[in-house]
Amino acid sequence: MFTSLIISFFVVATPASAGAMAPNLVDDNGTAWMSWVEPIDTEKKIMALKCAKFEDGNWSDAHTIVQGNNFFANWADFPEIGVANDGTLFVTWPQQSGPGTYAYDIAVARSDNSGKTWSLMGTLNDDRVLGEHGFVSLLPEGENGVRAFWLDGRAMTGDGHSGEGEGDMQLRSALVDDTVHESTVFDDRVCECCGTDAALVRGKPFVVYRDRSENEVRDICITTLDQNPKLVNDDNWKIAGCPVNGPSIDAIENSSVVAWYTAPTPGIGPAVYVSFATNDDHEKPIQISTSILGRVDVVMLEPNIAVVAWLEPNGETASIMLAEVHRDGTITNRRTIASVSPSRSSGFPRIIKVKGGILAAWTDVDRELGISTTFLAEE
Repeated sequence: MFTSLIISFFVVATPASAGAMAPNLVDDNGTAWMSWVEPIDTEKKIMALKCAKFEDGNWSDAHTIVQGNNFFANWADFPEIGVANDGTLFVTWPQQSGPGTYAYDIAVARSDNSGKTWSLMGTLNDDRVLGEHGFVSLLPEGENGVRAFWLDGRAMTGDGHSGEGEGDMQLRSALVDDTVHESTVFDDRVCECCGTDAALVRGKPFVVYRDRSENEVRDICITTLDQNPKLVNDDNWKIAGCPVNGPSIDAIENSSVVAWYTAPTPGIGPAVYVSFATNDDHEKPIQISTSILGRVDVVMLEPNIAVVAWLEPNGETASIMLAEVHRDGTITNRRTIASVSPSRSSGFPRIIKVKGGILAAWTDVDRELGISTTFLAEE
């Protein structure tokens, strides 16, 4: 049984190069895969999307998935990596589709040989609208496929960020296996650029995201293939623009946990919250921090215990915080694991449960180091 994390932790050197950014993690039966982007030729603006596997406390050599000068390299909308039940790897990434700042598609690639070589599959979004498509989550589905969820701007006009134009951002989903299947709409009005996250609860794919009501309340919703979206909690955060601060979800069988950032006003300041659930019944939120940065990630250790990561301001820097949260509201082992830039360039810290502990990854404040990772061992 997973009991607790020890106070000490171990820095693990990564195969990422100087300037690397936007790490993302996915578990693979007790091991983990990490994807990231790094500069190849800064003068020609050529970037490479790479991946590596974490196993037995070390990273493998890096594998190049694709490189070019049409990446939409973004601190918040970063590549996503997924693992099918048979071990097939899938990667999605934002790829510029036109001259507009936010005109980009979601490119897809797959690997049948543990990341050594990759086949391009076209785009996840099945439209040719020169708009925003991104913030992907992937879950295994079937034998050799993944279920993809993403934000899709095909119904929007304008760039979606200037406040001009009409139409709404949608939440869409599609199955990807040997091909990219037709997408369907899960929610036809969502927040424009808060990331999604997904987990299998009772074997069903659930996705969490920030919704957007007609009167600009932007609270966290959850939905699945055969249910209507519903609120995780009624925060009643009314905000005119997207806060770029999406939720995170993880699950063990029929138990799940959602972490999110909110800043309802007046009278209630910004905060990071966690809510456990059995089946679909979310419990009273547990306040973790009064952070004004958020950028959360969460993993479950046991049905009643989760580990949460988030960012807190700390003078001229920001701290990546980690804490264990218990279903009864107890918060233990709260600690700082790294200092990063307080700006958008630090991106989102990522955590994943692996054999023997928790693996954390982030964009390092020292750009010569690129990406740093730490392994926190179980007690």
